[in-house]
Amino acid sequence: MVDCPEADRQPLQAVLDDGFGLESCDGEYALRFHVLNQIDFKVFDPCDQSPAARTGLYIPRTRIYFEGQLTEPYEYEVSLQRSLEGQFDLLDANFNIRLCEERLQVTVGRFLVPYSYAWYDHLEQYFLVPERALFPLNLGLSRATGGMVSGTLGDGVLQYAVAGIDGRLTGLADNGTTADGVAYVNCRPFLHSQLFPVLRHLNVGGSLAIGEFTAPAELLPARTSVQSSENDESAVAASAIFLEWNEDAAGLGDRLQGALHLAWYCGPWTFESEWQASRAGLTPNGTDIVEVTAHGFHAGLGCMLTGETVEGRTTVEPLRPIDPRGGFSGMGAIELLARYSELNISDAVFDEGLSDRDSWANKAYTTDCGLNWYWNRFLKWTFTWQHAGYGSPVLVNETKDLFSRKNDLFWFRGQVYF
Repeated sequence: MVDCPEADRQPLQAVLDDGFGLESCDGEYALRFHVLNQIDFKVFDPCDQSPAARTGLYIPRTRIYFEGQLTEPYEYEVSLQRSLEGQFDLLDANFNIRLCEERLQVTVGRFLVPYSYAWYDHLEQYFLVPERALFPLNLGLSRATGGMVSGTLGDGVLQYAVAGIDGRLTGLADNGTTADGVAYVNCRPFLHSQLFPVLRHLNVGGSLAIGEFTAPAELLPARTSVQSSENDESAVAASAIFLEWNEDAAGLGDRLQGALHLAWYCGPWTFESEWQASRAGLTPNGTDIVEVTAHGFHAGLGCMLTGETVEGRTTVEPLRPIDPRGGFSGMGAIELLARYSELNISDAVFDEGLSDRDSWANKAYTTDCGLNWYWNRFLKWTFTWQHAGYGSPVLVNETKDLFSRKNDLFWFRGQVYF
């Protein structure tokens, strides 16, 4: 045991905000602890799909977050996630140096990549719809290892981030198959305007990713309703699949991705939209490189029916939280939701032997509608119907040789986050 000089010892105080924490009385040192736990009950139609899209209970996310600071300019974050296979994997591990308050920060380690509004603006616990739309779910950049410079200017009007990363497209593993330069910008031009208060929380911006597959990279199946960091073979039963790649197909060569977004929050209303496009080198045999393009779009709309106002996707504080100790007084906060999403991949995936045209589709769309029910700031229930349609019939049961051009999902999620 190491003896510390009395002058170096400081009393700690416990704090409770969105999580539990300990911090020094002068606020210079802190450790905060958060937990996110989600459980899904999914009912699929057709009901006899196999091996994908099987009705049942799933745990999409169990996450443990540790974060804090070692004096005010130096911040750290370590988080773990339980995978569908039951193991805990590293999600984030980074430290952040605040060189100039909020205006200039440097982050090094493993972090959320600053590409696309759907990925970078808010975390999964605050989503309007349970999971991301088709393009970011299947072609997003997820998390990776590298360095990032970021900050906000104009007292929050302009947010920017530039990063160099080494990781993979989606999925939890960080296997170093890509090298990318990524840039993100978001502007809230009327944030401090007194003339247009209704546009105060209007967000416009875009992002760009330039990189390459430095070695043949596994291509993950295209799915409709699973979290991106679990989009691998362990997630096969939790979602419908509309595009499966041939065994020897892989990513190889240059890649370019871009996105433009528009989001608006006003009173009880949430509106979020983004257009995305990509061009990537793929190989059907490990040597020849084929250029494949893709584009997609999504737009979501939410409305609080119980009087709460939103300024962004963050913690919801119900005006009348549900408290079982008071005879379940209050009704919580109720939010209606709807979203349309589509993804279109070029015919080169079939023409160049990357996938089987007779079994899979390269075009898909989903329509989600339902509601979020917030009992208090920590507990959230989501009830959603998702209808998915495909550009051509998709193999949904290998044993029965069953094909379908649509898939319906009745989706119930419970979430605790503190």
